[in-house]
Amino acid sequence: MRNSLPSLESLRVLAACVRHGNFSRAAAELGITPTAVSQRMRALEAELGIKLFRRHGPKLTTTDRARALGARLEHALALMRAAVEDCRRLKPPLRVTCAPTFAARWLVPRLGDFSIKHPQIELELETSDEFRVLGTDADLAIRYISAASRRPRTRSRRLFSMEGVPVTAGVRPRPSQWRRDQAVTEYRLLHDDNGSAWRSWFAAAGLAGFERARHLYFTDYSLAIDAAERGQGVALGAAAFIEPELRSGRLAHMGQTRVPFGEYFLLESRERSTAALRDAFVRWLMNEIGRPSPHAPGEPR
Repeated sequence: MRNSLPSLESLRVLAACVRHGNFSRAAAELGITPTAVSQRMRALEAELGIKLFRRHGPKLTTTDRARALGARLEHALALMRAAVEDCRRLKPPLRVTCAPTFAARWLVPRLGDFSIKHPQIELELETSDEFRVLGTDADLAIRYISAASRRPRTRSRRLFSMEGVPVTAGVRPRPSQWRRDQAVTEYRLLHDDNGSAWRSWFAAAGLAGFERARHLYFTDYSLAIDAAERGQGVALGAAAFIEPELRSGRLAHMGQTRVPFGEYFLLESRERSTAALRDAFVRWLMNEIGRPSPHAPGEPR
């Protein structure tokens, strides 16, 4: 078809021929034989339906049309080379997926440190409770595994365990009765599940009274913690997620019994293209385990 473009290779050969004004020198640049160059140019002339070169024995003259086309092709090829180089310089982002609670209460407060230490790594953080296909949808996944669930079989490493301890709005001085588990029964119980976590705590503490207690249910852990901080009841808080609130005194422990929740695991893909990025993030992440959470803006130091 006359409206179809010739092959990119034919146009590249033409540009070299126009630039050198000689098939042999063009062939040397392109790494092919002069005969191959000549045959390709004859085929291109036939395809375009115009003369690109005038041949006078061994001598070659470039036509005006060929020179005009060659100049525009040089510009186009330069743009393509620049686009390819830009593409090579661009590194793929590191895709991390984790639960919203983990992101908001543990990871995001620390990410500024990662960005300072690894400014060359572009990070894509997705928050979701749904599992993602490693290597396809994500490079790293941070997932909570309850105590009753099986550990992941894929390439993984344990980050830390989660324990629940009753917390409520901090006051000064702290009532002496708060040191006893029994004090919990005098407050409304704040839930972020169907009540199973608090049932486990009452069983571990050897207390009755769960059914008689007042209850307030939320669908989000952070909402339950916020309600506790506002004095609306007692929530089961995980120390790793409420460290700033405990440090500032906005929340305070109640009782002595702790109940295991589960563990957080880091799951890793085996994709070679992001191996270096993953290694950098994993080393940073493991170094953060056990370190105190950064001070929040406005928090006393």
